[in-house]
Amino acid sequence: MLAIIPQTLIGLLLLQLPQQTCAFASSSTTAISRPYAAPPPRGVNNWRTSDRHNSLFASTAQGDDAPAPVSMTYNIVTIIGKTASSVVSISFFLLLAYTRDALLLTLFAGSIANAVSSKVLKKILNHERPSTLQTNDKIKLKPSDGGMPSSHAMSLGFIGTVITMGVVPSEYQIIVGLILAVYSAIALRYRVRDDLHTVQQVAAGLALGISNAILWQKFAIGGDRDGSILTYVQQNFVSSETGLFPYTALAVPVIVGALVVGSFERRIAVWLKKKKEE
Repeated sequence: MLAIIPQTLIGLLLLQLPQQTCAFASSSTTAISRPYAAPPPRGVNNWRTSDRHNSLFASTAQGDDAPAPVSMTYNIVTIIGKTASSVVSISFFLLLAYTRDALLLTLFAGSIANAVSSKVLKKILNHERPSTLQTNDKIKLKPSDGGMPSSHAMSLGFIGTVITMGVVPSEYQIIVGLILAVYSAIALRYRVRDDLHTVQQVAAGLALGISNAILWQKFAIGGDRDGSILTYVQQNFVSSETGLFPYTALAVPVIVGALVVGSFERRIAVWLKKKKEE
């Protein structure tokens, strides 16, 4: 249980950081200033120094017309945020393919149930995403569904918690929880920064995902690995001799995951729409 505390705290704390603190570039913020070039010493006629000073002074004078510098932090957040869905989904699948046991299969079933519940809640609540999303040119594939709660936040909260509590040995749970918390916080910061969600939508999704994971761990897995769903999976989906399910059965999580994961689902919908128009 202690392992989920750093994940929750770091995730929520980083989400609340003001945009300037994380050094994100924006045309409407003055947190990142343009480089300053001191004028050349009096009486020194150095054309390189003078040209450098004049060019920097000219770009500063242009104000918002000149491109704002992009920090390394900005790029890191962008890369992690854009790839989080694929990285987490593929990593989870590879772990499932490596173990092929009842425990990971039960955790995978829980992650699917968690993802489906997020979509149902979105339909029920019908809470709009930030209005600035439609004018944000950085987001090419704009989601059309509601924003409350964030599906990404629910998935990151659920998967991070069940992996930490159910798979990682107890002596490593704190450090793994911290690593997953920082990764999740950066990925979710991207979604707030680029107008995909509000802070409230992400915080709600994170809280729901962690709560679902705790409930799934308690009732489906069980404290002594005797939960009802885990027992059912052991009796019906894995070999009684090896305790593993066949490799061919991995096709099922691939198909189900592609249909449930938001980014894949949107890409499939766009592809089908283009095919229909053709």
